[in-house]
Amino acid sequence: MKEFLIECPCCNSNACSKNETSDGLTIYLCWTCGFTTNSELVEGSDFEKENFENTAELIRDLKQVHDSLSWYPKVINIPHKGMIFPEWNRRIKDWYWAAVKAIPVTEEEKEKYPDPVKPGEFYKFKMDIPNMKRYDKMCFMDAAEKIGLFEFNEK
Repeated sequence: MKEFLIECPCCNSNACSKNETSDGLTIYLCWTCGFTTNSELVEGSDFEKENFENTAELIRDLKQVHDSLSWYPKVINIPHKGMIFPEWNRRIKDWYWAAVKAIPVTEEEKEKYPDPVKPGEFYKFKMDIPNMKRYDKMCFMDAAEKIGLFEFNEK
């Protein structure tokens, strides 16, 4: 996979990664504004229409179109790390990034977290919603750092 940075058409920052996969797909993610797209999300295409219909209302509302590609805010959900998602703020009538870290489920509370896909098994992590942190819409990378997205374990 070939990766490099370009100027983001959504926010004009120079922190938008462009990844070209070996199968011809190009994936974009801006680490400033958090908007993402790929070369199959052509505005008006069947693929884009299906994607639009199957996503959350706030994400649909925030969609942007640049150079015929539909861009959406990125949602990240990594069970052992945490989640990042756009959240509406009624008070200021605008949105921001919410970041919540994953914390271990204790032995005492595991019965509250059954895994519906694996009967008899339980989730090992839960989202620490009471300690959710919110970030300005131009601070996606800060939200990613909050959940430890850039932490790597050495072996």
